[in-house]
Amino acid sequence: MKGCLVFAALLIAVNAKIINCNQQWWKNMLLYQIYPRSFKDSNGDGIGDIKGIISKLDHFQDLKVDAIWLSPFYLSPMLDMGYDISNFTEVDPIFGTLEDFKNLVKGAHAKGIKLLVDFVPNHTSDKHKWFEMSIKKIDPYTNYYVWRKGRTLPNGTITYPNNWMSIYDEPAWVWNEEREEYYYHQFSSFQIELNYYEPQLREEMKNIMKFWLDLGVDGFRLDAAPYYYENQKFLDEPLSGTTYNPYAYNSTKKIYTRDQPETYDLVQSWRDLLNEYSTKEKCPKILVIEAYASVEYTMDYYKHGANFPFNFNFIDKLNKDSTASDVAKYVEDWISNMPDGSIANWVSGNHDNRRLVSRIGEKRARIIMTMVFLLPGVAVIYNGDEIGMEDTVLSWEDTKDSAACKLGRNNYLSISRDYARTPFQWDNTTAAGFSSNPKPWLPVNSNYLTLNLANEKVSKNSFYNMIVFLSKFKKNFPTENKEFVMKVPNNNVLAFSRRMKNGKPVYVVANYGDRDEYVDMKIFNNVPKKLILYFVTESCDIPIRKIVKTADNLKVPAQTGFVLTSI
Repeated sequence: MKGCLVFAALLIAVNAKIINCNQQWWKNMLLYQIYPRSFKDSNGDGIGDIKGIISKLDHFQDLKVDAIWLSPFYLSPMLDMGYDISNFTEVDPIFGTLEDFKNLVKGAHAKGIKLLVDFVPNHTSDKHKWFEMSIKKIDPYTNYYVWRKGRTLPNGTITYPNNWMSIYDEPAWVWNEEREEYYYHQFSSFQIELNYYEPQLREEMKNIMKFWLDLGVDGFRLDAAPYYYENQKFLDEPLSGTTYNPYAYNSTKKIYTRDQPETYDLVQSWRDLLNEYSTKEKCPKILVIEAYASVEYTMDYYKHGANFPFNFNFIDKLNKDSTASDVAKYVEDWISNMPDGSIANWVSGNHDNRRLVSRIGEKRARIIMTMVFLLPGVAVIYNGDEIGMEDTVLSWEDTKDSAACKLGRNNYLSISRDYARTPFQWDNTTAAGFSSNPKPWLPVNSNYLTLNLANEKVSKNSFYNMIVFLSKFKKNFPTENKEFVMKVPNNNVLAFSRRMKNGKPVYVVANYGDRDEYVDMKIFNNVPKKLILYFVTESCDIPIRKIVKTADNLKVPAQTGFVLTSI
């Protein structure tokens, strides 16, 4: 009888999981990217780890985070901070153990938080056993990577198979003496390109996805999607004519080495796998794509199984001089080009780019965050963005980014990604509360004494409390909203309207300019005669909950955003 009761309890638990799954859970979510090395250190070695993440799960609940996404935590030589993977199904000891990961999944799910992991399928480390066996031509690994014989020049010299370049401005081919062939790499020379024309490799990568899905992950973020395939004719790419440097990445037009049509079929095959798990568990598994590509190529991922490709318009197209008209253009570019029925997304920052506040200034960053959360679709933020963390300019001696180090002492800052990878600033104690070790893997920004989560929690007008408000307010909107209307009354002002689940209209009015602006709210049709000023991005003399008569022009201070609702 006891066994029957145990079985019944398990059945109830399984059914509860199924019943409690919102089939639309991802469509209006807040997705929070964690850079594990820099989030929270639990053991004092100066490097963030999985137990550190577990210890901070309440932080995500406070922010109303729907899903967290982990940057790579797999076994790696760490020459590219984990994007050079030597085993896709092992946790690197610096981050903990597989048991720690299982506990993270359980802990997150217990708090109603989904978990996505980074999937890095374009390449492996040169220390991966697959590559070591491919060098020796041991099947089935012989063709797991892109290998080619060299070209013989008229003088008898053997050289590179073609003119393909690595993104780091060097030939993309490296000679391997043992195999007597060149291997191909689109990134660093220790990140060896996988060959997806090999059926057994494709099956191998599916099995890796199954491994993590069986452990309970809720989806994947696909790294570097445009690079998965190369044209098999291996022809020279045409010269771009934009540089005299033959080794520059932009010296050629990338018609053979990225955005190949087979890429989309591969992504679709992974979508099909996730669909099997979605059906089995009665809860959607999601697939999101990193693709720094043209609008056309990016939108094609929607059509081939991605829940969404990341929208980087707010990262790589905005700066301190951007106007409201610029921002509106980038919003419209995304929304108007999405396939029908697709879900938009808005990204504040990531581990590869300078921090939002440093890119565009704090006041405008507050406006952009308001848009990230309140535009229709998914909000994506990077750890530290919720407290307005700023870039940390590092010395040459402290720099860890391998790509930056290759440029040398005089040029490393021009491409360094370490700016945005410094430890999270929890409080004003040792190492900003990130670690008990006073010398973490990257130095903490010196502003941590005042700019930290503990301080911001008790400051009414802090960046953090703004994010908490926006995240909670976001939950008032339906997953899909066809009543979105955007207006640009002048070069400095952008405004848009939406409608909440309860039918009430919401108006967001943002002044990106350096002077006050007056906005006639009648730019919107059927606007109520009276509105409530519900939220202001920047602390100012205007009281919240103030009644605004739409018959009057609305005064919006410089570099400030308003959120207004009907009474």
